[in-house]
Amino acid sequence: MRGLQMLNLSYNNFSGQTPPGFAASSFTAESFLGNSPALCGPPLQQPCVSPSGLSSGSVAGMVIGLMAGAVVLASVCIGWAQGRWRRNRVRRAAEEGVETEEGGEGKLVVFQGGEHLTLEEVLNATGQVVEKANYCTVYKAKLADAGGSIELRLLREGSCKDAASCGPAVRRIGRARHENLVPLRAFYQGRRGEKLLVYDYFPHRTLHDLLHGGGLESRPALTWPRRHKIALGAARALAYLHESRHGDAPVVHGNVRSSNVLVDEYFVARVTEYAVVGRLLVPSAAEAVLSAARADGYCAPELQTMKRCAPRTDVYAFGILLLELLMGRKPSPAANGGDGLPALVKAAVLEETAVEVFDPEVAKGVRSPAEEGLVQALKLAMGCCAPVAAARPSMAEVARQLEESRPKASRSALYSPAETRSEAGTPT
Repeated sequence: MRGLQMLNLSYNNFSGQTPPGFAASSFTAESFLGNSPALCGPPLQQPCVSPSGLSSGSVAGMVIGLMAGAVVLASVCIGWAQGRWRRNRVRRAAEEGVETEEGGEGKLVVFQGGEHLTLEEVLNATGQVVEKANYCTVYKAKLADAGGSIELRLLREGSCKDAASCGPAVRRIGRARHENLVPLRAFYQGRRGEKLLVYDYFPHRTLHDLLHGGGLESRPALTWPRRHKIALGAARALAYLHESRHGDAPVVHGNVRSSNVLVDEYFVARVTEYAVVGRLLVPSAAEAVLSAARADGYCAPELQTMKRCAPRTDVYAFGILLLELLMGRKPSPAANGGDGLPALVKAAVLEETAVEVFDPEVAKGVRSPAEEGLVQALKLAMGCCAPVAAARPSMAEVARQLEESRPKASRSALYSPAETRSEAGTPT
């Protein structure tokens, strides 16, 4: 503005901020009379403000504050996302199986729920023999430092597949999680080839012991609602396995029998020893298990020649188990052209004495077998035991039919095979 002695910008309807050079000039406010009220800046008395009503300094401060806040918020979000990613990675790793330790003795692979186990704890656990099966010896093992008890299954030498095949198979079994399954918590493989399956230890009786004695000092009454709850729990577990496909193949139990169903004080059923026969054992060891199942009457007819378990062979074995629950009798192998428990039912139907096949303890207190679901369960069991595999229902259908035919006294929201927190959920 140097050299400019006189300036008159009056009545031009100017608005906005005057040029910065006017602040040091000798011009007065009279030079800007009659313009817009929005005209501001020196030499006018009207200071310039931002559209929000704040000065430019305040706006700059707010911008800086917002930028700092955004940086802090972004840091918090990144930290939260990283933490969640780590937790998900740990969870997924536990589900898939993680080699938590590898020492001179071997390596331990843990699954969801077994993250607390260490190689040293498992190897130093003091155990006692509970059972000797065809392919393993079962131990109840106590962890040191009040760590509770676990179940160890020591696989017999030569019964399990080689290390390359065994690892992926164990990981498939370790992923199975259902309230009616006994979960696999860890797997140990020693340097000398020894292999241990680590399960939760359940101090419960097997269904076989409840039905047929098994040296129990006291045996609870097995009413029909209680037996139905056990059957529904086992059916749900098998349906879950069959629907848990890995690749093109469903997970098959392979050895469904009453001794592989644990029952707690609330009559919640938990199925154990699933997928071992088809996924872990070598053919000779698997055939030994099937031979035992055949001798005990659980083996489907097609396994005489097929030698390989499938979902429909599980269905057949479950049908036998359901007949075992209904009749209170041990299954028997096919003999003299018959087929064990199914043959007894067929004969009773022909003689019109079908009601007499039920265990007296089951029929006790049941006014109408048809209304209480007994007849429907008997028909379902016979359908599961159809000689032709294609004629049998799926386990999902079996579970659905059992769900729909609950005993009247137990049709409530509290009746659930997974309910273990209250006696209110226990059928009487």
